[in-house]
Amino acid sequence: MKESKILKITSYILLPIFILIIFLSCFLEVGKESMQNKQQFKEDEFFKTDDFLSAYMYMLSNQTKNLIYQNSRYSSIKDGDIRICYNVVDKPDCSLPYLYNVTVKNKYFLILYKNLALTNVELTESTNTIEEIKNFIQNNDKKVNIVNGIVESDNEIFSNKAIKYWELFNINYYSISEGQQQEEIIVTESPDNNYETEISEEPLAVAETPSTKEYFNTTINDFQIYSSYKEEIIYNSSEKLFEKFVEELGKYENTLYTLTPISVIGAALFLVYLIISIGHTKNKEEIDLNDLDKIPLEIVLLIGGIIYGIMIGIMFGVIPKLNISHYVFAVNLFFAIYFSSYIIGMVMAVTIIKRIKSKTFVKSSIILKIFIKCINLIKKLFKKFIEMIKNLREVLPKTWKLILLIVGYTVISFILVLMFEEFGFFLGLALGAYILYKILLEIRSYQKLEEHLKAMYEGDNLRKLDEKDFTKEFENVVKYVNDISKGFENAIQEGIKSERLKTELITNVSHDIKTPLTSIINYVDLIKKENIDNEKIKEYIDVLDNKSQRLKKLTEDLVEASKASSGNVKLNNEKINICELINQSVGEFEDKFKNKNLDLILNIPEEEIYINADNRYMYRIIENLFSNISKYALESSRVYVDITKTEEKTKIEIKNISKEKLNISADELMQRFVRGDKSRTTEGSGLGISISKSLTELQKGKFNLVVDGDLFKIELEFNIA
Repeated sequence: MKESKILKITSYILLPIFILIIFLSCFLEVGKESMQNKQQFKEDEFFKTDDFLSAYMYMLSNQTKNLIYQNSRYSSIKDGDIRICYNVVDKPDCSLPYLYNVTVKNKYFLILYKNLALTNVELTESTNTIEEIKNFIQNNDKKVNIVNGIVESDNEIFSNKAIKYWELFNINYYSISEGQQQEEIIVTESPDNNYETEISEEPLAVAETPSTKEYFNTTINDFQIYSSYKEEIIYNSSEKLFEKFVEELGKYENTLYTLTPISVIGAALFLVYLIISIGHTKNKEEIDLNDLDKIPLEIVLLIGGIIYGIMIGIMFGVIPKLNISHYVFAVNLFFAIYFSSYIIGMVMAVTIIKRIKSKTFVKSSIILKIFIKCINLIKKLFKKFIEMIKNLREVLPKTWKLILLIVGYTVISFILVLMFEEFGFFLGLALGAYILYKILLEIRSYQKLEEHLKAMYEGDNLRKLDEKDFTKEFENVVKYVNDISKGFENAIQEGIKSERLKTELITNVSHDIKTPLTSIINYVDLIKKENIDNEKIKEYIDVLDNKSQRLKKLTEDLVEASKASSGNVKLNNEKINICELINQSVGEFEDKFKNKNLDLILNIPEEEIYINADNRYMYRIIENLFSNISKYALESSRVYVDITKTEEKTKIEIKNISKEKLNISADELMQRFVRGDKSRTTEGSGLGISISKSLTELQKGKFNLVVDGDLFKIELEFNIA
């Protein structure tokens, strides 16, 4: 079910529709409530509320700050001693807090402070003096004048409650004066650094005396404020667009309310199904990842975030500025943005879910990988720190004397310098020289110990450390090292003695066996020369001959294996042509290979390849390996002999298929008396591979045996001569 394409496509299509129905239902409820509040709202009553008073008083207080801090930014003219600043562009917005985009209509003000004035009345020939501006403002609908802290207004709420806002007009600032040149108000900045301005009609002359700052504090009594407003509210055009949309949705109110419960259940079910089914496809057990799922997660989120930012900018930057005539365009734009957002969001959600299910979420995130590496690094550092503390605790008892020497020297030297000054300094130097001598002794002890351990590593275990050459701190260490060295030497001597005894035993036993065996072989030969008519006796004589020859070969192999493993072999290394040696050996074993129907495939370079080895023992190695093949290789199979050459090495590979199942490891096969034939019915002694390995290593070569199923492969490697 979770692999069904039809069900997935249905879910992808219906899910955004269900979510849209839920959203529109909620939007309709909010819109209805807002329109009900608006219908209950009466403009004439609003102008008698504290909300209007608060907004209006904050508007006037902000303009007093603009007058003081920003007057140089406005265009201005002179009316006698007063400079009038016209703030026409920067009109304050006296917004109503619980309505959409509405403002109070026709607000005008004039604020006077010392020799400055600020107004939002546009400059004309009839409004270029203080009195003309006052007359213009007073002719407006409702007046709000505040002079010397006394309120004169047509609205009683200002007369009764405006005093609560007097603290808004308390302003702190300072002016700068230079010499005799000073404007009455030259404001450079406020104490809290909200503004940085300097007002002066003409540049100040450079004075000989330095500039000074003079601080001021204002109250409501320092301002003359004349203002007026009209009891009318301006509604933004987007408000009508909003009302139109709510009105159109209201026509489908019953349908929306009916579909909403179904949409909630359907959206939940489809969402759960998609979370479970995402990434699963038919005929594929693992999660199906595409190229998008392999892009770093941050890049996917960044691209998605940029697209979302563009769509949100369109949603809140374009639609609110449209009027009722663009209703159809606004609705189409809304739905286009909604479905585009859904597609982008779903693409991002799908790739995140796939990464989580396939356990590649962390691997595909650059930030998470860096974070995990940082965590692991912190863990390692913390672990190292704990180990360091433990080591310090272990080492501290052994080094406390050295630490006390250093700390004690520092303290005593400081005391000596304080007590005896220059003489104390020389005493400190003498004490330091003594401590340095002690430290050098410790370092020398450590170096001697390191040299002795190196000699032990190289095989010299006869030397012993003299405790007199070391400091007291190394007393136990010297004792332990000497005991270990003695133990190593005893173990080595015992091993050599044991190996010598084994070799002597094998040699003596082989010699003792060879003497009667030679007699048996000779007498068998003499019997074979007699004219014997009894066929049964002839058969017995042939068995005795075969078994005695086999026993002779086994005895010789045993002696040779013993000598090779103990290194008791005299080598006559010379420069030999390995390719020629292999070809000679192949010729000698050609008949045996043909009897087993073995197809020998040689891959030998035409060029001559020379190695340093003993020709006799090298032939013995090849002979043992070919003999092993003739005995144990699968009949009617192939045997491969390859010789390859590099700049410094020659490699010989011999491969064949075993006729018996090789249920044994390569290491076991290279041991003495171990044979691949578990029944031991063949003629082999189990010493051929062991002898070849020992002889190869004696000639400074490498011998490697590889068993892979029934494949039996020998690898020989020698240095090029």
